[in-house]
Amino acid sequence: MLLSSSLRPRRTIAVATAATALAAIAFSPLTSNAAPPGRPADSRPFVTGTQTAPVYEYDNAIRERVAVEVPVDADENGVNDRVMVDLIRPGEAAQAGVDVPVIIQASPYYASNPASYFDANGTRTVFNTWLDNYFVPRGYAVAFVDLIGTFRSSGCDDVGGDYEVAGGKAVIDWLNGRAKGSTPAGAPVTADWSTGKAGMIGVSWNGTIANSVASTGVDGLETIVPIAAISSWYDYTRSYGVPFWGKYVGFLHDYVSNDVSPRCPELTKELEAASDSATGSYSPWWDPRNYRLDAANVKSSVYVVHGLNDENVKTRHFGEWWDELAKNGVPRKIFLHQDVHIDSFSYRDTWVQRLHPWFDHWLQGLDNGVMDTPMATIQREDGAFTTEATWPAAGAQQTKLSLAAPTGRTAGTLTTDAVPSSGTVEFADRKDSDDDYVLDPTTLRPDRAVFLTSELTGAVRLSGTGTVKVRVQSSQPSAAIKARLVDYGPATRYTSYFTKGTSTCWGDGNATDTGCYADTGIAAAPSDLNVVARTMADIGHYRSLTQRESLQRGVWYDLTFELNADDAVFAAGHRIGLVLTVEPGNPDDLVERRALTIDPAGSSLTLPLTGTTTSLRTPGPAETVTARQKAHPEPERDPAELIRQFVETSR
Repeated sequence: MLLSSSLRPRRTIAVATAATALAAIAFSPLTSNAAPPGRPADSRPFVTGTQTAPVYEYDNAIRERVAVEVPVDADENGVNDRVMVDLIRPGEAAQAGVDVPVIIQASPYYASNPASYFDANGTRTVFNTWLDNYFVPRGYAVAFVDLIGTFRSSGCDDVGGDYEVAGGKAVIDWLNGRAKGSTPAGAPVTADWSTGKAGMIGVSWNGTIANSVASTGVDGLETIVPIAAISSWYDYTRSYGVPFWGKYVGFLHDYVSNDVSPRCPELTKELEAASDSATGSYSPWWDPRNYRLDAANVKSSVYVVHGLNDENVKTRHFGEWWDELAKNGVPRKIFLHQDVHIDSFSYRDTWVQRLHPWFDHWLQGLDNGVMDTPMATIQREDGAFTTEATWPAAGAQQTKLSLAAPTGRTAGTLTTDAVPSSGTVEFADRKDSDDDYVLDPTTLRPDRAVFLTSELTGAVRLSGTGTVKVRVQSSQPSAAIKARLVDYGPATRYTSYFTKGTSTCWGDGNATDTGCYADTGIAAAPSDLNVVARTMADIGHYRSLTQRESLQRGVWYDLTFELNADDAVFAAGHRIGLVLTVEPGNPDDLVERRALTIDPAGSSLTLPLTGTTTSLRTPGPAETVTARQKAHPEPERDPAELIRQFVETSR
């Protein structure tokens, strides 16, 4: 059975070299300075032709704080909760009676902002982002929202649940006159300066709330830009039934909660119990936190952004969200880069020229042709950015690769041709799980099973989501299997972006918030291999994610699970590798020794491929394959470090 966490519908709530500079990459222009033929020129002062221009002074911007009422009482004190909204909007537009749209970044992390970001009255004076510096002079407002139960908002956060979503939705409602707002002194306040059009953007949890609010179908939310964002909290804390950490949902709640109400610490314990890290199973409790279930409600356009090496919010989050958006005809684009859990503003010259016309089109209503430009921007393995008309890649076909045991060879084989039964493969776990498993794939080791293609005669591209099927036995009642998809072959691969000694000001600013940031470039280095995708699955959930079964020794189990989504080019002369290892079925399992037996004849790897796939028909290799230099370091697994990444990328 193919394991999937999107189980049921739910409610709708009321390089090239290290010196490569991104600026040197050429793109087709997305805007012009002329109005479309037959159309009158836009009368708004900040519109020049088909794009917005910086005509308003940043120092003249209005900065204010508004408390927006939420129609829930999460802290159970008998009063509706309120979320705090910090606003900055162009002063000259307000004086001239010109309404503006709003770019919203909601977050649970604003309590980490220093006191110097606020004046003596508590009004935010520093919006620690480039968005206000760049867009406010161009006729936009920018709003920072404290998620419910965090920083200065009342209530209790429920980690992606209905309370949290309701708080974000209420801000859209207030901008459209459907919710109440008040000043810090309690005086009623309306957003009569707003066009009612809003966009949500953010990295990590901040982008996750954009996904969640869009899934309600709220009127007025015209677009979202989820960057490294979660689309299902179950899949953030689990991998096909394997919890990454015990009681992690409670840990996250405790981390962001302001604990103003005594109800909030109680909720931490309730979240820990309900999320059920003991079995790792899916239950209806996860449905409100699975935004893919409500993709049909999405009315906004979506610009998806994700790092292909993000092992914090893994790539299946954008992959499955993208697939659901496509099924429902949602207008969308995608920006994929080679880095980890970072903000796409790290690639400033490339990213800003895509985001600016996107917001101009969806929030200002400008007919700038942005939806006629390529759907996908993808950073390739060497660090260079390319564009694609569609994503996944046109022509990619699900291609089944059969597995064969290493009879007379040092590694098993992967081929598109069916192979006769060739015995079984047994391997056991070891104390630590890391990517050293993938080194020197033809070296015989007792702690892994390796399957390789022959050398590719031409480039083969993976684009989308692959599937692993294994027929497996376990020596213990509980065990999981981890699949690593590997690109074996020497290449100069992207390693990171880096900051230079020069800087550029992205918009207007002042002494306290200059809007200037260090310029960035791309670093690349030679390596022998790259781990393209990693995915774990609990064998005890082989029937369904809703039920975990105890495994019986000597019994064959058929387990099918999807690899995390990806886009990778395997160059000519390279090999595609599948490396299987043993993992605990649960991090709290105390069994010290597990062994798995794989039946290759009942197992397969299916990948969405395009290119020279004919070379996959030949078994290989008989010769030794040496590969010791990885393109990227081992992913971080410490929960404390991951939450630090969450905070840093969300600022």
